[in-house]
Amino acid sequence: MAELVFLHGAADSGVVWEHQTQYFGPHHDVLALDLPGHGARLNETALHTVADIAVEAVRAARACGMTQPVLVGHSMGGATALQIALTEPDFPKALVLAGSGVRLKMRDELVAEAGRVAETSPPGQLVKRIVKLEEAISPAAPSEIQEWLAQRFGQATGQGVYGDFRATSTFDLMDRVAEIRLPTLIIAGKDDRWTPPKFQHFMAERIPGSRLVMLQDTGHYPFVERADRFNEELDRFLTEL
Repeated sequence: MAELVFLHGAADSGVVWEHQTQYFGPHHDVLALDLPGHGARLNETALHTVADIAVEAVRAARACGMTQPVLVGHSMGGATALQIALTEPDFPKALVLAGSGVRLKMRDELVAEAGRVAETSPPGQLVKRIVKLEEAISPAAPSEIQEWLAQRFGQATGQGVYGDFRATSTFDLMDRVAEIRLPTLIIAGKDDRWTPPKFQHFMAERIPGSRLVMLQDTGHYPFVERADRFNEELDRFLTEL
C-alpha cells in the first residue's frame, strides 16, 4: 500500500482529484489536500508562496500519519511537489507531475485582476474563476468531461486565488531542477496551453531517470480529461517503485 498526497493547482481544491481518490482510495492511503482558502478551508488565510505551500503540504501529510508519500501535483501542486523534493528530499518517495513546470509565471494582468477580486470579495466565500474552463482543457474534451470539471473547477476565495497567482508567478526552479533525485513521472496533455509540452520536455531532460507521458487531445487537466489513462500510468508507476 502506498501513501498518496494529491496537490491541487491554483484556484482549485482537492475535489478535482475525485477520479483518483475513488480509484486509489480502496487500496492506498490517500490525501487530497485542500490548501488554506480553498475547498473545505475557505475561512483560513491563504498562502502566497510555493515555499509556504510546500511547508503546509508536508505538515498536513505528517498530520495524517504519512511518512514517505508519493506526491501527485497538478500545475501549482506540481511546483509544490518539486519544492518539497528540494527542501525535504527524504520526505517524498516519488513525484508525479501533472501539467506542471519548473517556472509558472502568470500573466501580469491576471495577477492584477486576482488582486482586485481579492480586495472586493467577501472573506470566506468562493469567487468566480478568473481563468475560463475552455482555456484550460482541450478543444477535443467531450461534453461530459467539460460538465464534470465545470462543477469542480475553481473552489477558492478571492484571497486564495490571489495568493495562488502570486505564488506561481514567483516560482522558479529552472536552475535547481537537475538536483532532484527522486523517481518522477511527468504526465501532461499535448493541447495544454498553460503548461505546454516544452515545459514537460524541459523537466524530463533534467530530472534523472524521469519518465514522460504526453497525452493526445488533452489539455491542462490530464487526470480529468484522460482519467482512466492517468490512473493506469500512476498505477504502473507505483508498481515500479
